[in-house]
Amino acid sequence: MVIERIQVRNFRLYSTAVLPCSSGLNLLWGPNGAGKTTLLEAICVAAWGKAFDSSDAALLRQGSSHYWVRLDAHADIGVPYWVEVEYAPEQGKRIRSIYKNTVTPRELVGVIPIVLLTPGLKSITAGAPHERRRFLDMVLSQCSRPYLELLLEHRRTLRQRNSLLQRHQMEANFSAQWQSWTELFVQMSAQLIWRRWSFIQEFEPLAQDHHRRIAPAEHIQLRYLPDGVPSGCLERGVEDICSCLQQRAREVEAEELRRGMTLFGPQKDELLVLLNGMVARETASQGQHKSLLLSLKLAELLYIRQHHGETPVMLLDDVFGELDEMRAQAVVNILEAYGVQTFITATDPYRLPGDIPQRVHSIRVGTELLVPAS
Repeated sequence: MVIERIQVRNFRLYSTAVLPCSSGLNLLWGPNGAGKTTLLEAICVAAWGKAFDSSDAALLRQGSSHYWVRLDAHADIGVPYWVEVEYAPEQGKRIRSIYKNTVTPRELVGVIPIVLLTPGLKSITAGAPHERRRFLDMVLSQCSRPYLELLLEHRRTLRQRNSLLQRHQMEANFSAQWQSWTELFVQMSAQLIWRRWSFIQEFEPLAQDHHRRIAPAEHIQLRYLPDGVPSGCLERGVEDICSCLQQRAREVEAEELRRGMTLFGPQKDELLVLLNGMVARETASQGQHKSLLLSLKLAELLYIRQHHGETPVMLLDDVFGELDEMRAQAVVNILEAYGVQTFITATDPYRLPGDIPQRVHSIRVGTELLVPAS
């Protein structure tokens, strides 16, 4: 997918802006607060129906009644595409595209596959387990509509099961409902775990290959640890995973009834990121975390292109500040070799290492059509 143009109205600090895009490397540069990251947020709103770290109300320019975002693009084979997202606090969000006049955010996911890296996403390698589960789910959801639907249905089933647990003393037919919801939860959980495990088997070599190219002296490993499921069950498939989860359900039943919440399942899974055999969350330096994240994101890019059939768009927000010249050049070389449209933000293009400033389509945010409103 290649984005041709982004347009916004009343979006954060912009009253109006138009960003024409190059099909290669796009460098958005300007001082802090100029609106560089805002343009990346606009791309995410058009691709996902939401920004990566903000509510719709926070995206609305102060004093405005609504915001509007439009993205024009074309697929790898040249088919045109456009999408418009409009939000007003009283009316909510309205999305329409070239395909239909009413689109849900769920239907947007994967149409324009996006690979995003921001400073906040350091939490993937340095944060709590739910950050890595979120990473897994986002990659798989952009590649697979069935996975996305399974994930959403699993979350709904988890909520229903928890609700039943919280009111079990008041339910006359609790036992029958409990058995039914538990069985459904186990089946969906087994499917999710199997798909996540299968993904890691294919994804880990991609991450290792990219990490060797960015940091040749270091070695990355990924270890998927599903809650309550030994590795032997994983290798034998969904039926064995179901059996392991059923056993786990029996083990924790009394405690679940006491606490009123589900205590097993893929919502408790962990994905360990190891660097040179050590847990990266505990031992990696700031620069090593950045290299790890870039390796994971470049692997994500390649995985999505292989499984989605469409080349993702890469968004790199303030990424190169903690990379030495060798690693920064390696990343740019990979992106150019893959022919991926990329958006990079920086405060000063001439502070980027090596000849990177000469290899990008440079756009100064704060001039010409990209002037934030005062």
